[in-house]
Amino acid sequence: MQKGLKALKIQSLYKGNKVEIIKVEKKSGRYYAYAYLSPFYPDGKGGQLGDRGKIGGIDVLGVTEKDGYTVHELATEIEPGTYDVEIDQIRRRDIAQQHTAQHILSAAFIEVAEVETVSFRMGEEYSTIDLDIPFIEPEVIEEAEDLSNRIIQFCVNVEEIITDVEGVKAFELRKPLSDKVKGEVRLIKIPNLDVSACGGFHVDNTGEIGVIKVIDMEKVKGNLTRMYFVSGQRALKYFKKYNNVLKNLSRQLTASVDELNLRVEKLLNELKEKNSLLSKISQEYAEVLKKAVENKEFVYLEGYTEVGNFLSKSIEDEFLVFYDGSKYIVASKKYDVREFVKKLIEKYGGKGGGKQEFAQYLPEKRVSLSELEVVFQETYKK
Repeated sequence: MQKGLKALKIQSLYKGNKVEIIKVEKKSGRYYAYAYLSPFYPDGKGGQLGDRGKIGGIDVLGVTEKDGYTVHELATEIEPGTYDVEIDQIRRRDIAQQHTAQHILSAAFIEVAEVETVSFRMGEEYSTIDLDIPFIEPEVIEEAEDLSNRIIQFCVNVEEIITDVEGVKAFELRKPLSDKVKGEVRLIKIPNLDVSACGGFHVDNTGEIGVIKVIDMEKVKGNLTRMYFVSGQRALKYFKKYNNVLKNLSRQLTASVDELNLRVEKLLNELKEKNSLLSKISQEYAEVLKKAVENKEFVYLEGYTEVGNFLSKSIEDEFLVFYDGSKYIVASKKYDVREFVKKLIEKYGGKGGGKQEFAQYLPEKRVSLSELEVVFQETYKK
């Protein structure tokens, strides 16, 4: 048995320390080693992440199943043959923590609200479950999370039961067994909470998970709610990250963590008032500029974006080019400004577009006033 597997529930299929590579393919600079049987768990199977490690000292970058083979994407080429394997046990432990946490969390939502999980996906940073409900109250989420963490803190032994389709009838499964399942069936049981058919990795005791934290939720596919969660070392990283964010905000805003909401709300209100004032000043300034450029055919100005936007709406016969430091605002009621922008792109690169009376041009590098005037002449004064 490989080192590190004793504390995890792993199917015997994935406990080997050798693999026989039957054939190797090279596609688009990538190397794929095929095996009939492999101790590497495939990516995405049962919603779980796949194994990583080494085959004959070569890094395994990904694992899939295809036409009865387990296919290993390798960092370099390898010849067919039998090789020793090294499984990344730290990754396996993380996978086991997330997977058992999912069983607990899904069972907890049934316990507190009779809401079932319809799908599960494990990612590299967080995992998700899709709940069969269009909306769920925050209080229900908190209750399910609390129940989940109580189960973890009770340090309940996770049981692995090997039976068959007929033997499954003796258990009350959280999710009915598929009619496609034949032969041996592996059940994962968390006493007094959950029994589920599962081929994935699991911890030996719920205490090994440490903690489960729901970090976000969103409505998906019309009638489902997606729940994002982390557990184990991922939860610890999550808490460290957000603790640092809160401490930095607290220091920058000279407010305690408990006062942050009020301080941010106050700052946002002040910002809203200042933005409103800035918009009013920009409009008034644009009106002053309009009078200053009246009756000029070609007008070039620089300044704050909102001033340019207001000015572009008020000009009449003038041709306006307004530079705000990153892009050019082009406007005219007399000329089709799209032709001007098209010419700029042809000569100087960049991108842009718009309507007949208003367009924008985002240059690769700044275009000088003299160059703009030349383009204007070439476009409209042929």
